[in-house]
Amino acid sequence: RAAPCLAGVCTGMAKELTALVDRQISVITNDGRNIIGILRGVDQTTNLILEECFERVYSVSSGVEQAVLGLYIIRGDNIAVIGEL
Repeated sequence: RAAPCLAGVCTGMAKELTALVDRQISVITNDGRNIIGILRGVDQTTNLILEECFERVYSVSSGVEQAVLGLYIIRGDNIAVIGEL
């Protein structure tokens, strides 16, 4: 299995996130999107690779819907909050 950080180098937040590799996480982006998936990798700039992803879309009229995304990459500078589910 490959190292969870690119080139095996992790610092700061990326180092903390390696403990969550292969676990389901929730990511809230800076624009308010809620993306849920299995963390497969992280690099030194906290870019995330998520597998089996979906976005939870909240609506007053429709309630909560899930949009399937599949394999997804989120740039580290677009992440507001990360949590384990």
